[in-house]
Amino acid sequence: MSLKEIFCQGKAIDSLQRALAAGRMAHAFIFSGDDGVGKFTTARAWAKMLLCEDRQTISDDPPFTDSCGACHSCQMFDSDGHPDFRPIYKELVQYTKGGKNRKTPIDMPIDVIREFLIDKIANRPTTGQFVVYVMDEAEKVNSSSQNAMLKILEEPPSYCVIILLCSRLDKMLPTTLSRCQLVRFGAVQESRIVERMTAEGIGKTEAVFWARFSQGSLGRALAWAQLEVEPAGAYALKQELIEKIAALELADAVDTAEWMGKTAKKIASAWISKLDNVSTTDITRRAQKGLIRMTACLFSDVMKTHSGQSDALVNLDQTEHITALAQKIDAETAARHVELCYRMHKWVDSSVNEKLIFEQLLLNLANSDILNVF
Repeated sequence: MSLKEIFCQGKAIDSLQRALAAGRMAHAFIFSGDDGVGKFTTARAWAKMLLCEDRQTISDDPPFTDSCGACHSCQMFDSDGHPDFRPIYKELVQYTKGGKNRKTPIDMPIDVIREFLIDKIANRPTTGQFVVYVMDEAEKVNSSSQNAMLKILEEPPSYCVIILLCSRLDKMLPTTLSRCQLVRFGAVQESRIVERMTAEGIGKTEAVFWARFSQGSLGRALAWAQLEVEPAGAYALKQELIEKIAALELADAVDTAEWMGKTAKKIASAWISKLDNVSTTDITRRAQKGLIRMTACLFSDVMKTHSGQSDALVNLDQTEHITALAQKIDAETAARHVELCYRMHKWVDSSVNEKLIFEQLLLNLANSDILNVF
């Protein structure tokens, strides 16, 4: 993909283009934004342009430089074989010294940073003018590892470009931030997500749900929609969850919590089966937080119903359940339930026991005061 083909990230790309045209391009960047909005896609396209042997200036006002797509460098890049494009990700831990059979951890291993970035930074380009390093999930680089990177971020060789992809700027040290040019990425337009998903064969109603559920993350929307979970996919599980939560009674809370736990495991297993050497903890958390977010979307829809915003519902396919729930609870109660859901997100990130998380969530939603710790 070339830079001109990337959609909904015009501001980010414009800032890169202005710096390039002015001869002030940084050698270290942080691409900041939610997962799945195009940070890695843009980093690849930017690297492809930098490595291109015959860059094209598409317009002069303002200048827009892109890859030609036809030179030897572009052909190598498109075949994922360019020696001067070097992505760095947690799963490389198995290729470090002594890393054979090591499981991928939650945080970025220092061994990966040292062996695939710090130790290689002095290596000159193989074919062109630059070597481009792109580090995924930079928010998972701990403080000591960020400190180890400071020297190369501050004074990288002139031929090096380092791009850190980050979804949580609050996890980055001020010293790291000060050494990088920050490029912010926004949400992808709902219409573009729906358009892409329907082109993939996903029904329009389902596509609208995933687009709104993902909050502008095309990658997240596609990942959930294409998940092969028995017996009928993630969308059917979502519909079942909404039915259960909308009809929830105190007597059902523990059983529904158990169902959510089993469903989260089923979703996580489906993801793990598609990916190589991933962090199972990361994937399990993604599944748990996904179910909790679906619950939050239901109560957000109740709030929208009370305020007359029915056209903006996330669960447009299940309005009967939202309407019935809106008759039982007011907007203020729905808002408290949304807040509860996001507190449970923090519990997931803190590695609280899954059974406890879902039981706390369901018992509180059912207005129980038995274990109400809030």
